[in-house]
Amino acid sequence: MDYGKIFETMVSETQKYLENNHLQAMILGISGGLDSTVTAAICHEVEKRNPELRFIGISLPCSSNSDDENNSAKACMKAFCKEGQYWTENLQKEYMLMRATCSQRHCPTTIGQGNIKARLRMIYLYDLANYTKGLVMDTDNLTEHYLGFFTIHGDVCDYNPIGGLWKHEVYELAKYLKGKYAEEYYQMTDDTNTQEEISAANERIEALNHALGIRPTDGNGVNDLGDMGQIAPAFANDKNIDAYEKVDVIIKTYLYAITQFTDEYNAAIEALYDEFDKDTVDGIIRRIKSTEYKRKGLPIVINRNKYEHLL
Repeated sequence: MDYGKIFETMVSETQKYLENNHLQAMILGISGGLDSTVTAAICHEVEKRNPELRFIGISLPCSSNSDDENNSAKACMKAFCKEGQYWTENLQKEYMLMRATCSQRHCPTTIGQGNIKARLRMIYLYDLANYTKGLVMDTDNLTEHYLGFFTIHGDVCDYNPIGGLWKHEVYELAKYLKGKYAEEYYQMTDDTNTQEEISAANERIEALNHALGIRPTDGNGVNDLGDMGQIAPAFANDKNIDAYEKVDVIIKTYLYAITQFTDEYNAAIEALYDEFDKDTVDGIIRRIKSTEYKRKGLPIVINRNKYEHLL
């Protein structure tokens, strides 16, 4: 894959979408993880090409976010956002209040508590988007899409530049960007570059370094092994990119298999069992099936084409 061309397409299409829809800002909730850091790099480049399109990054942690995640978010904001266009807003008080309110009738599950946090973050980001005449940037990738690893009315947003990439491809894109910024950094040797510009280039490299190394997590403290602890615990100790490449192979093979006849389907799944742990394969397939409703969108019962005779 040509990640240089992929990045250029993401930047140019994002800029075009904003301009065509008369929007003035990109609002991004920054966790410090890989997806939000890569999305921040895209937004940074859009603003560089058209300074009228502001990029605003906000870290919205709760107590369940680790110090590593919070530090990575700060590094990302400092590297890719202009001064005065990034900040941290801790939502722990708001989360505790909403959890207590919900707990009057029932006790929210661990996943339910994470959903509360995701939806509180969206309240903040969409209010800011309304004020700045902007849109909220989505950071979900194709792997998360098929695993249902997102919160409806939570982290599903307005515009998603990386949504067509599998998670392991987002890692490859981040590695490309790290090399791109390193090349720019080493070219900054003449007197035309200020120390501030040189430091900013180095900060972009460090932000990507941190995002590439951090354990992927939704920041909700659901599993000590991070996201992979929920998705495929057998891969949790692998390198991040290696673990997601295995998960992506399983997802893609299953999606292909369900388009085939029964014999071909069985053969494809048996091949997965030969390559990977059976419980892991079955667990990923169950997750895809159980979250199918999330990918269907809002059901409309009285479809006017189907029920025209009733209307």
